[in-house]
Amino acid sequence: MTAAPKIKPEPLTVSALTAQLKGLVEGRFQSVWVTGEVSNFTRASSGHWYFTLKDAGAQLKAAMFRGFNLRMRFDPKDGLEIIARGRLTVYDPRGDYQLIVEDIQPKGIGAAELALRQLKEKLFAKGYFDPKRKRPLPRYPKRIGLIASLSGAAIRDMVELFAQRWPLTELIIRPSRVQGEGAAAEIAAALRMLNHFHTTRELPLHAIVIGRGGGSTEDLWAFNEEVVADAVFNSVVPVVSAVGHEIDVTVADLVADFRAETPSAAVVALTPDRREMAAGILEMRTRLYETVQRRLELANQRVEQLAARPALRRPLQRVRDLEQRLDGITERMTRAAQQRVAQTGTQLTALAARLETLSPLNVLTRGYSLTQTTDGKLVHDAADVKPGDVLITRVSGGKIVSRVETVEGS
Repeated sequence: MTAAPKIKPEPLTVSALTAQLKGLVEGRFQSVWVTGEVSNFTRASSGHWYFTLKDAGAQLKAAMFRGFNLRMRFDPKDGLEIIARGRLTVYDPRGDYQLIVEDIQPKGIGAAELALRQLKEKLFAKGYFDPKRKRPLPRYPKRIGLIASLSGAAIRDMVELFAQRWPLTELIIRPSRVQGEGAAAEIAAALRMLNHFHTTRELPLHAIVIGRGGGSTEDLWAFNEEVVADAVFNSVVPVVSAVGHEIDVTVADLVADFRAETPSAAVVALTPDRREMAAGILEMRTRLYETVQRRLELANQRVEQLAARPALRRPLQRVRDLEQRLDGITERMTRAAQQRVAQTGTQLTALAARLETLSPLNVLTRGYSLTQTTDGKLVHDAADVKPGDVLITRVSGGKIVSRVETVEGS
């Protein structure tokens, strides 16, 4: 008996085999939880995330499409241990199987806490927490903007305390949700609106307060959102963050110009207490009155001392004494001047007599003469003239004009 010939199975194409595997994998692993370390993380221009999950023995390619990753509070980074939920699929063109991720949880730490850490690191690097950029609060604010929930106790407490401490302050209230989905966007929009009023001078503000009472981390989460941090950082008006109780520190607290532990503490930081100021003014008034009284007493004593002086008892006596002194000085100066004039006259007479004896004219009276050329040059020697020169000879009785006929040497 001969064996029946074996029938060769019809070979499958790569596409057909891949399709069968795709059906098996996707049908069997429609929802699976996988833990591993993130590596080769990339963010495509489309917004999709691509990365690899790995452990000590294997690797698994993964993708998280934009519709899912937009809901994530944190960004996966290389080296981060995560737990991913998704479905397995086969990518036909490459024959690869990969995990299409729909949710990610950080391993060993909550997603919210990780997201908060990542946001703080990002904002710190951008300078949002720099103390140098924080502005001082106004001392006597005229107008303040309040952002809070109208249904919360915080807004009522702040309004009442403002009225008690400094009623001169005008309050501009911009209602906003302070927790829940969309609250962060509302808070940021409220901040931008109040800043618009300020910059357009429609409602100039001295400060803006963001306030709410305490609550759980989830209740306060709106103040840990980046959109609120950006709005606080970009505010041209100083911002006071009054969120939660003392132990709660949000991102808004860190970015704000001033962090108040409670909404009431924000009011105290922004306003003086009119009652304390009134008491202080009264105390200053009392001290001023006492100081003036002391000054008046000292002035009275000084006046009495001055009044006891002889000059003030007989004021004209001093004037008469000075007049007598002036008369004596005048008389002495007159005598001294007369004596000086007489002495000077005597000296002048003596000098005139001496000059008279030395005068050349006196010499001429004794038979001497003085001969000059017509240009006034004195003739000392026969060589000083020549025949034809006109000479003027001065004698005691007048002048003789002559012409030189001959010149003879000695």
